[in-house]
Amino acid sequence: MRKNRILPLILFLIFFSVHFFSQRKSSVTGDQIELEEILEKCADYCERLSNSVLDFICKEKITEEINTFNERRSQEIAELNDPNVPIDTTYPEKNILTYIYDYQMIRKDNKISDRRILLRENGKKMNEVDAQLKTRRYKHHNIIFGPIALLAELWQPQYEYKIIQRKKFKGDRVVVIEAIPNDKMNSSNPYGKVWIREDDFSIVKIEWDQRSLGNLDLLIADARRFESTPKVAIYAEYTFEKNGIKFPNKYSIIETYYRNGIKNFIRSEIITTYKDYKFFTVESTVKY
Repeated sequence: MRKNRILPLILFLIFFSVHFFSQRKSSVTGDQIELEEILEKCADYCERLSNSVLDFICKEKITEEINTFNERRSQEIAELNDPNVPIDTTYPEKNILTYIYDYQMIRKDNKISDRRILLRENGKKMNEVDAQLKTRRYKHHNIIFGPIALLAELWQPQYEYKIIQRKKFKGDRVVVIEAIPNDKMNSSNPYGKVWIREDDFSIVKIEWDQRSLGNLDLLIADARRFESTPKVAIYAEYTFEKNGIKFPNKYSIIETYYRNGIKNFIRSEIITTYKDYKFFTVESTVKY
């Protein structure tokens, strides 16, 4: 079994921590033979991603929209320590926050680190070096390594896979496969659906399943107060290409609540975009 020289311990983090693993089953069907070939090619791609990730800097722009409801009543509920009292969602109060960072990734001594400089916060010019991610509802980290958690050869034995669709994505033919957990899960890992470009088996989109969220009970508690059912859409697109490796251009988390099957309201939405990539070597690290 090949080994990735670089395999981040934490591929990405979000507000509700991500958990779970899976494994694929073997089969002699034609679809399964094709699936085995796809998984082998994707494992090769993940190895190249892991071993050949280029150090880079780019602009990371984040727009976070949070809807709050009857905040005074919410405070009263918090003071009473009664999370079961419903909150009126009739008149949402919209809060929009924006952040622009210089986002830098550096690999040194087989270790990967990322660094942010906050350039603007809610339109105000800033220059905050080594800044923390300031989003309130969800956080993320090392989105570029999302494919490794789902398709690296090291992790494949802990998932079950199936082909669910063939379609076009941004002009390219892709095959969509689903990775779901099995009884061998033994660490924190996400699962969901993966869009794989057919001509080179690069990963161009991932949609994580909300059921792989850890601490899901916190989300359910919120839903109970809203008298609604939660649905969290978490996905990343990888369309910027450098030396055969796909880099993220967009990452989104949309937290929506439904009542009787009808959309009631959006609780929060984070849209993160990455652009203006610049690549360099560790020996010539970008200076600030």
